[in-house]
Formats: sequence, C-alpha cells, structure tokens
Amino acid sequence: MGSRIFTPERQVEWSSKSIYSPYSLPLLPQNKIVVLKKEVKIGLVVAAALAMLIYGLNFLKGVNIFKHTKIIYAVYHDVQGVVPSNPVVVNGFHVGQIKDIAIEPNASGKIIVVMQITNSDVKIPRNSIAKIFSADFLGSKAIEIDLGTGTNLIEDGDTLSSSVEESIKETVDKQVLPLKKKVENLISSLDTTIGIIDGIFSKTTQDNLTQSIQSIRISLKHIENTTASVDQLMGSEKTHIASILGKVDEISTTLAKNSGNLSKIINNFAKVSDTIAKANIQGTINNADSALYYTAQIMGKINRGEGSVGMLEKDTALYNRLSGASEQLRQLLEDFRLHPKRYVHFSVFGKKE
Repeated sequence: MGSRIFTPERQVEWSSKSIYSPYSLPLLPQNKIVVLKKEVKIGLVVAAALAMLIYGLNFLKGVNIFKHTKIIYAVYHDVQGVVPSNPVVVNGFHVGQIKDIAIEPNASGKIIVVMQITNSDVKIPRNSIAKIFSADFLGSKAIEIDLGTGTNLIEDGDTLSSSVEESIKETVDKQVLPLKKKVENLISSLDTTIGIIDGIFSKTTQDNLTQSIQSIRISLKHIENTTASVDQLMGSEKTHIASILGKVDEISTTLAKNSGNLSKIINNFAKVSDTIAKANIQGTINNADSALYYTAQIMGKINRGEGSVGMLEKDTALYNRLSGASEQLRQLLEDFRLHPKRYVHFSVFGKKE
C-alpha cells in the first residue's frame, strides 16, 4: 500500500481514480477502501474470537466475567497440592475458585491463598472456616468453606480462618500403624516361638525326650505291675474284705438301733455343758486367784522369818532341841517296849500279877 499523505502531484495522479467529497477533499481509491473494510472485519472477528476464548476459559473455570465477584483470603502452613483454579465449594456447591497462591513476604513460611467467590447469592459469615480437602481419590485438592453461625458476612478482602483435612495417606497411616505394630509383635512372637521349637528339636532335647519317654514307659510298666498286684491282693483278701464290710454294716445297724440312746447321751452332754456355762466359773477362778495371792504372801513372810512359823523355820536352836527331844522320845519308847515293867506296875484290869 502507498503512503496516505496526499501531495498535489499525487492528487493529480489519482485524480482520475479518486472520489471527492462534497467538500472537495481527496479520498482513498475505491479498492483501497475495500481492503480497509476487510481488515476491519478481520480485526473485529479476531477480537470477537479472543473475547469468546477469554469468556469460555473463564466459564470453564467457573468464572462469570459479567458478574460481581469477591476476593477473600486464607492463610495456611501447608497447602498440600492446592493450585490455582481449584474449586471453592460450600457443602459441595461450587461458589468460586482459587485465584492465586503466594507465600508471605515476612519469611514466616505461611502460604496465602486468594479465593475468588463468583456466586454472589451465597452468604458466608465471617467466622466460617476455609478447609483444604481431597476432592477425589486421585488427590485433587479443593477448598470447602464450613459456614459459621455468625451474622456478619464477609466483604471483599476479608480473611477467613483456615484448616487442613487429613490426607488419605495420613488416614491410612493412622489405620495401618496399629496393624503394623501388631504385625511386628506377631513376627517377634513367631521368632521367639521358632527359637523355642528349634531348641526343642535340638539333639540334646531329642535325647532328653527319648530318655523321658523311656522313663514314662518304665513307669507305666511299674504301674501295670502294681495294678496286677493289687488285683491279686483284692482277690486273695476278698473274704476278709467282705467280713470287714459286714462288720461295718453291723456297726452302722447298731448305731441306727441305738440312735435314741445316742440322742439322750448328746442331750446329757448338752445339759452338762449348759450347767458348766451357767456355773460361776469366773467367780471360782477369782477366789482361787485371791487364795493363791494370800498363800504367796504367807510364804513370803515365812521366808523372811516373820510370824511363828517363820521364826520356827529360821530358829536352828529350836530345831536342834526338837531333834534332840525326838531322839530321846524314841529311846524312851524303845526302852518302854523292851522293859515295860520298869514303867508299869499295875494291871490294866485292876489285878496285880
């Protein structure tokens, strides 16, 4: 295409082909105008296509560019695979998507998640919680807003509290960890059991088991012999045993016949025991104790030489005199026995000899 700056020479050149306006201004040639119309059409088509592409992409993301949206935030320590364009749901209902993810610039390591709420009909209280959860079994992440009970609703730019749902791996780990410990304990028990079995089936243990079985066999043989001896004894003493059993039967019969007398004897014993129980045994014991006490006092006085008996026990001179008198009395009686006539000169019956 040529230059669009018009000079007198070019105007003369294009005079035969140019179209003049009522104001006698120079215009573009007719073919040039057609080309410009095509370019405008192409530009309009491209712009419309781009607009439709942008709208379609946002529509696929769940964003309606013709609706008013709210931007809210949530702060996490770990986003666990959350990426932009992941959905934001309320009770499973799609209300927006994640617009952007950034790390805080203060070196705290926290992650800021920017959420774009495209559904203006949903009412989200400020005390709601933005929770990251697994949207499917493939591990795709999404944010679910647990609606709070407050009356104040979020505004554009507000920040919600955050939480993270346990991942499938963490849940499986919690379920598998006790099983793992049980399996480890089982393996340890099996190892111990195998060690014991190995010890049991060792050469030494086998020899010991063989000796034990042999000893058991010998013991059973002795028991068999003993049983045979007992059988022989029972056979030989059968008559005597029958006699003993007969006597036992007679004794039981006698006891049965004399049950009345036995009852009387038992009643008499009961009466005697009642009499003994009613007797003043305690008073008798107290009197005996008192008598022993006074006897001990008397014996103490005698040992100390107090009283007549004590002086007699302590006075050796009196003892010697009594002993001498007793000896003289014995001699006198012996002389009287040998020579009675020296002492008696009359008859017992009143007649002298």
